[in-house]
This record gives sequence, C-alpha cells and structure tokens, in this order.
Amino acid sequence: MIQVEITNGFHRGNVVTGVFKLIKPYQEGASGGFITVEAPKDCPWAMTNAPRIKLSQTDFKLLDAEGEALGSHIVVGTGDKGSMSTGTNYENAFAELESEEEAMDRIESTFLMLDKITDACSKNIVRGLVVSGPPGIGKSFGVEKQLEAANLFRTMAGQDPLYEVVSGGVSSIGLYQKLYHNRSKAQVLVFDDCDGVLFDEECLNLLKAALNSGDKRRINWNKESRVLQSEDIPDSFDFEASIIFLSNVDFEKSIAKGSRVGNHLEAIMSRCHYLDLEIGSLRDKLLRIKQIVRDGMLSPYEFTTAQETEVINFVLTNSEYLREVSLRMVKKIADFVKTDPAGWLEMAEATCLQREARFKRLLNKKKADADKRGLVLSII
Repeated sequence: MIQVEITNGFHRGNVVTGVFKLIKPYQEGASGGFITVEAPKDCPWAMTNAPRIKLSQTDFKLLDAEGEALGSHIVVGTGDKGSMSTGTNYENAFAELESEEEAMDRIESTFLMLDKITDACSKNIVRGLVVSGPPGIGKSFGVEKQLEAANLFRTMAGQDPLYEVVSGGVSSIGLYQKLYHNRSKAQVLVFDDCDGVLFDEECLNLLKAALNSGDKRRINWNKESRVLQSEDIPDSFDFEASIIFLSNVDFEKSIAKGSRVGNHLEAIMSRCHYLDLEIGSLRDKLLRIKQIVRDGMLSPYEFTTAQETEVINFVLTNSEYLREVSLRMVKKIADFVKTDPAGWLEMAEATCLQREARFKRLLNKKKADADKRGLVLSII
C-alpha cells in the first residue's frame, strides 16, 4: 500500500489535509494537477469513495505502508490491472546526491557543449542538431550568440550573416522556401519556437529530408505551386546547409508516451544530433537561473548585492506561483526592482503570479495569520 500526506489540497471548495491511501498517482488535467485518494468513512467533504484532490506537486509527499516518506527518486505508477506500482527515477536519484554547486556546474557544462556544437554547425561539420529544453532557459540566446560570433567579420564588412532564425508558425510551403533560400554549405538555418512543424505531416517530411545524414539531401515539392513559380524556386534542390532546431518538446518523453508524432520524432533523432539540455524539473530550472545570475546576468542593472539577492529570493520563494519559471521572468522582476527599488514587490506579485495561485498564496497568508492569533478558519 502507498499512502500520501497532503499538506494543501482542495476538493469541491474544501481544504484537504492529512494522510490518505493513494489510489491513482499525480496527474495533470485541464485545470491543474490532482491525485486520487481513498476517502475515509463518513468523510464530510467527499462526494465519492475516490475523490480527486487538486494540488501541486509540492503540496504532498508519498509514504509507504508504515508511514515512512518515500525518496524523491521513487516514482509511482498504475499497473495493467489498476494496482499501484513503484519504480526508480534515476535522474532524481542522482539529484539527491548532487550539491547545488555541482548541479549548476553540470548545467553550465551542457550549455557550453551547445556552444561548441553550434560552432560546428556554422562550419558545416555538424549539419543537423535538435536541442530540447523548456522555454526561457537561454537556448535561443546561446545559439544566436555563437552564430553572431561566427559571422562577426561579415557583419563588420557590412555583409549579411550566413544564418537565419525562423520563429513562430511555418506552413509547409513556407518551410520549403526557407530551406531553398538557406541551402548552401556556408549557411545555418535556425528554427526557434516552431514546434508546430512537428505536428504537420508535410512539414515533418521536409524536415526529415533536410536533416538526413546521407551525403546528398534532396528536397522535393511534389505539388503545383504558383508561389514557387512566381519566386522562380524549383520543385527540387539539393540542401547542403546546417539546421538547428530549438524545441520545447522532450523528444524522448514524447516517443515513450507513444504520441502520434512519436515515430516522426524518432526518425528525426536518428538523422541528426540530439541534445537534451537536461532541465526537466523545477529544481533544475531554478538552478539554471541561479547559475546564470551567478555568471553575471544581472550585472547590467548595477544592483547592490542586497537587490540582486531580493530578485533571486522572490523567484525561489514564489516558484510554485509564478506564471513561468524562466530567465525571462527574472528579467521582468529585475525591471521592477530597477523601476521602483522600494515598491517593486507589489508590482511583481500583481503581474508575475498566476491568478489562482495568487489567491492561494493570499489564503495561506490569511490562515497563517489566523494561526498566530489562535483563530480557526473554516472554508465550506
């Protein structure tokens, strides 16, 4: 038997706390995360024997049958017949033995590796690279910085750089055009925030052809197109450039889940280099932020040590409530501190916290204040 100790859950407007038998592990639904527990007999707030409790992953911990806490490396799943099963998450197991400084150095090393491979793409040594990682951790910044450095002398001479960054939605015909205009060996084509390409059959086939590891990469457009005719673009050409595809999609997890594009993602991975930036957990995102700040991200703001500490502490303290845990969020908060060093906190709370989470935080503050005064708050 696996139990769960809930510190801050909700069910039909009722606050739920305590230890319960776990029926189904944590899941993400349309309106947030939840777990399914076995309701105690004569439970006043449960409408069923197996109520779903809304909460976040920091609002509960798993216990064994004796009530001892399970390690964070223990993962819980549901077996074929609905029985609970446990396994080991080796990433979490390693994280438990890794200090924060070691983790930040590991993350920094991974991004330095991205810099090296990007440089190899600019030299056409590496012709295809897919980089996977959550948004707002510096994927785009690092890649563009390396490509700018590789094109420095061209820029100084007033020449166009030999790379292009494509962002946002791309149609299949638009993708074909971009591949044609960036087809030479000296060029690098970067796709950033274009994950929609992965869910379009025609785009995927074009991308697979462009990323092919063979000596010759032939790109074909087998449909009549007035757009191509008007721009004098042939219906087939040899693609010799390098491609860097920056994605928020975790290819390995998508393949393991058996998603509808899983086979295509597997085909892409087999055709090119795949770099997972290994920032999947909230802990890693926060350590990435600390690592970048440690390396001088906030230097342009000319903050005092105390102000810089305030920015980081706001992110760390409110990580559960932020609209996004990212480097962009750090910059937003830093902008407020620069704008109003005395009153920035109110602005940050009003704009950076999720609405539901903001009221959840206010509720927790109210409960804590009531506890201090010896009062009991009841939510019905």
